[in-house]
Amino acid sequence: MTSNVIQVSVSDVEQLTDSIKSYILTPVAEEKLPAFTAGAHIDLLLENGLSRQYSLCSDPADTGSYQIAVLREKNSRGGSEYIHQHLKPGSQLTIHPPRNHFQLEESAPHYLLIAGGIGITPIMLMARRLKALGKSFKLHYLARTEQQAAFADLLKQELGDQCQCHFTLGQPENRINLELLVADQPPETHLYTCGSEPLLQSILAAASLRQDIRVHFERFAAAETTEVVENKAFEVELASSGEVLEVTPEQSILEVLRSRGHEVETMCEEGLCGSCEVGLLAGEADHRDSVLTEDEQQEQSVLMVCCSRAKSSRLKLDI
Repeated sequence: MTSNVIQVSVSDVEQLTDSIKSYILTPVAEEKLPAFTAGAHIDLLLENGLSRQYSLCSDPADTGSYQIAVLREKNSRGGSEYIHQHLKPGSQLTIHPPRNHFQLEESAPHYLLIAGGIGITPIMLMARRLKALGKSFKLHYLARTEQQAAFADLLKQELGDQCQCHFTLGQPENRINLELLVADQPPETHLYTCGSEPLLQSILAAASLRQDIRVHFERFAAAETTEVVENKAFEVELASSGEVLEVTPEQSILEVLRSRGHEVETMCEEGLCGSCEVGLLAGEADHRDSVLTEDEQQEQSVLMVCCSRAKSSRLKLDI
């Protein structure tokens, strides 16, 4: 349940905006890096002990290097601040291979792409892929000012009128009318979005009026909830050994597995990165992650052991 790590070197750093830097990462020991697709991210294992996930925004056809773009958060918990201060050309660090929980489904008749701020990083690769496939799509890039919109000029050059930028300039009346935008989409549109939680909630509200539109999203942070849920005890059965473990209301599945010597990879422990995904063979999970879509949760085929619990009395895990 663990993935290999890769040693990379920072070969170039570019200041894209006042608060966003681009980093080019090249392999130290290998000629090529693992392949990836639009929407994928990597984990950066930082020397200060933190791990952070960043979407890849380089050409998937070029596996000689990876590119990420990092926003220096005003209320940084130590990740983006450390990266902006310490990663320079020549710096070496450890990463995990790409994972993709934000896959682009390529069979839709039309696509609406909406990126908020730094959320442009996975969305821009989707736009490029759709253009290469000759698909019908429109990208809407939302930012406060043009100076804060990384890659905006590049995308307008590449995509022409298929890319539309919206800058609020700090004025609420300049915000895009998402309800009208979604209502105007062709039937069976697939909507992909990445951005802040308020933006996502506004998009989900607008899309709820169009049952034929399918929304795909990626969050910056784990979803907050005001719902009070009482945790109950349950059992987990490990398929490989038949071992049955009890998970108390105060414990997570992850904690119990580790206490019994089972090594489980996890980066965020917030149900956000998807690194602790485990196959679910039997039972009904109480999904509390921010990775799986509603359809994927209803399939009951996987769960994130760092945060999810059980609705049934026992879960059988593919461990």
